Amino acid sequence: MDWIKTHYDRVVLLVAAVALVACSALLISKVNGFPASFSAVEQKIKAGDKVEPADVSALKRAMDRVDNAATWQASHPGSLFVSRRYLVVDGKLKDPTEDGEMLHPPVPNKWLQGYDLDILNANILNEDPDKDGFTVLDEFEAGSNPIDKASRPAFSTKLRLKRYIRRPFRLLFAAYDEDSYQINTLDLRQPSQFLKLGEPILGTKFKVLKFEKKTEYNPATEMEKDVSELTIQHVETQENVVLVLRKEVDSPDSFALFHFLIDGSEFSVKKGQKFALKVEPKVEYKLIDISEAEAVITNIGTDERIKVPRFNPQGR
Repeated sequence: MDWIKTHYDRVVLLVAAVALVACSALLISKVNGFPASFSAVEQKIKAGDKVEPADVSALKRAMDRVDNAATWQASHPGSLFVSRRYLVVDGKLKDPTEDGEMLHPPVPNKWLQGYDLDILNANILNEDPDKDGFTVLDEFEAGSNPIDKASRPAFSTKLRLKRYIRRPFRLLFAAYDEDSYQINTLDLRQPSQFLKLGEPILGTKFKVLKFEKKTEYNPATEMEKDVSELTIQHVETQENVVLVLRKEVDSPDSFALFHFLIDGSEFSVKKGQKFALKVEPKVEYKLIDISEAEAVITNIGTDERIKVPRFNPQGR
């Protein structure tokens, strides 16, 4: 013990030398075992140039969730954060989409709200949200979309009869007997003509076509009135004119003065004449009848028969 104290420095040096030798031995042992460990790892990896596909199923599931994100299923028109509109009637809340009472007859409240139109606007039926020239009421009556300019009623629905320009026919069916028919000229002093069926009417391009015996009851006289008809035909156009006994009739040359509500333009059309509207020149119509109350036209392409109502100051 005294020796250790006396030679302390030597003892420390000896211990350090022993530790260094032990570490060296351990390091040499590890180095010698390294090839074996590396060989074991190397055996797990197969040589080749093929790369196995990575498992991306989790990534696909995440992308699907992004593409098919949950959406709010609205139970009424409007926003997730804005309630549907209710009306206060007699101090009670009423849902205008469910209650049967219309705010703007004949258009249902639900139809207006379906296009996000303001049902509280007193003039909503006369407005034109899509600026196509047709009012909300026009679009409802035609079954078109009031907020889509490409969806609109037919332009012919904006046609109105401004005036019936009547021209009396110059021939009068004055009398008849068994097989002869008396025809007078109204505009010229010419002698009466007594004609049979098939004979031409002198001074005109008409011929006598057929005769039909007719009567009607007159309440004023309590007697039957003779209203027999004589049909004459234009030999060139094959157009027929029906003459009523002792009654002036309108000439086929009568005109209809039309008013177009879209642009306010006016134009006249002869009965039997074809015409087209400026807004759609490829669509042809034909005026087939006129009266004081209305005109009747046909769409030549579709053969649709259209009644044109009388124009009124309100523009409808």
